[in-house]
Amino acid sequence: MTSATSEQDRRRAQRLARYDELRVERPELFVNPAGAAYEIMFDPDVQTLVADNSAAMLRERGKPEEHGDIGVVYEDAFVIALRDAVRFRNGRFGPYIRVLPAHPGTGAAVLPVLADGRLVLVRHFRHELRTWQWEIPRGFAEPGSDGATTAARELEEEVGLQSDKVELLGSLTGDGGRDEVYLARLDARALPETGPAGATEEGIDEFRLVTPMELARMIAAGEVSDCYLLAAFAFATAQGHLGG
Repeated sequence: MTSATSEQDRRRAQRLARYDELRVERPELFVNPAGAAYEIMFDPDVQTLVADNSAAMLRERGKPEEHGDIGVVYEDAFVIALRDAVRFRNGRFGPYIRVLPAHPGTGAAVLPVLADGRLVLVRHFRHELRTWQWEIPRGFAEPGSDGATTAARELEEEVGLQSDKVELLGSLTGDGGRDEVYLARLDARALPETGPAGATEEGIDEFRLVTPMELARMIAAGEVSDCYLLAAFAFATAQGHLGG
């Protein structure tokens, strides 16, 4: 066995060991419901086969073979990247990657609505997009937090306002799982002129107060693309929270 092979085996074993730990910690992530289009495979031989095939394809393309490993391939305080071995409907085995929240709590977004009906938007620089966009406060859950707790925390961190009550508008399902969308009714007199220091550090540099009609015009003009803001506006409009 060469040193390179030994290192590969050690790395793969570590990633699969963490994968198995996660299966125990969060079993709901690994359910194979009846009729699932992609069946997660836990057989070590299948996992090795998929990793070997992926490594061979990456090698041909001049890419790092380790990118084809099965298991937990990345983890930090916010996200976990899993690479599952799956069986597709045609019987073929292959990889499927998932990026999930690091904690099992519920992520949330919150639409701040002032007593006069105006909505509070935040201008946020998104690293992954390398650009600014208009959003509403949102974030990952902390350990054990429910959606309402997450929404209230993000409202305070990004806008500097506390809310005793947030109203659930609905759920938003994306590639990373399910998040909840809330509405918070606020007193305009309590709105600070500038955001809290933590918001500035996170890339939020401006508030904008808009009426629902003004937001609708921004959406029509392509000035809003954030899915959480779009979902919150759709929920709130459909449920009659924004008048009209």
